[in-house]
Amino acid sequence: MADELERLYEALVRRVRDVRPENLSRPFEVADILRTFVPYRTTRVHVGVETAEDYEVLVLRLLSGERGLVFTDDAMQDDLKRELDSGNPDLRALHAYGTAKITLAQHAMRQVLESSSPAASAADASAAPAASEPPSGSTAVPAEPVVLRDTDGRVVAAVEREKRSRAVNASEVSAALETLQRQLPPTLVELGEATGAASEPKPRAPFQARSCSIPDPTAESVIRTPRPGCRFCGQPLPEGRAVTFCPHCGQNLKVRRCPGCSAEIEPTWRFCVTCGRAAAGGG
Repeated sequence: MADELERLYEALVRRVRDVRPENLSRPFEVADILRTFVPYRTTRVHVGVETAEDYEVLVLRLLSGERGLVFTDDAMQDDLKRELDSGNPDLRALHAYGTAKITLAQHAMRQVLESSSPAASAADASAAPAASEPPSGSTAVPAEPVVLRDTDGRVVAAVEREKRSRAVNASEVSAALETLQRQLPPTLVELGEATGAASEPKPRAPFQARSCSIPDPTAESVIRTPRPGCRFCGQPLPEGRAVTFCPHCGQNLKVRRCPGCSAEIEPTWRFCVTCGRAAAGGG
């Protein structure tokens, strides 16, 4: 059974899908969680929290990277983890990172979207018996075989199906026959050409050309270390080329950003010129 953190993440993913589906794969601000996607007043009942403080602690756990549900700045996650480990977290830290960018973890997001809700399953189950009943005004006719033939008159299939009415059954047979005709060769000549082309021997490459592909046992094998994934969304990056922007989330991988206000920081700066926060890893 899903706990409070999983229910909060499920509500966040479904709300992002309904309000701004482009943010399913693109970063958005922390403030959007609190004000737009899953605010406390509309989410507390579904998540199962009783107070606003419990809700903000739950959001802190989500942003700190617990269970890998979201990706964000490493310095921000380390700061939030320290607050949670203190036993009495300062909830003002949540609002201090209001402009920081986060990205939904793609594997967890897809699991939420692919899972069917119990209400939808119950609705489908209740609709199934109604769908099996014949529509009003139609007369059920005993099943009879429907013979399908190709363009040369050969029998290719015989299907037994129950007819609701003669008009409906005729249209279904016509559609099935057209589909079958598109899949079969229209003439025996084309069938012979297709089988003849498949039976023609393919030219073999000379030994010299094939020997070029034999690996040299004396050559040193180069072991390549796989490139680490994107630090924003966690997706793998292309190998064998210089990568400046992530092909999955579009973030600039060469730019350092302030963990507090997400402003761009020069490599040698130790503090952000916009908000004054210490830049993690600065020279």
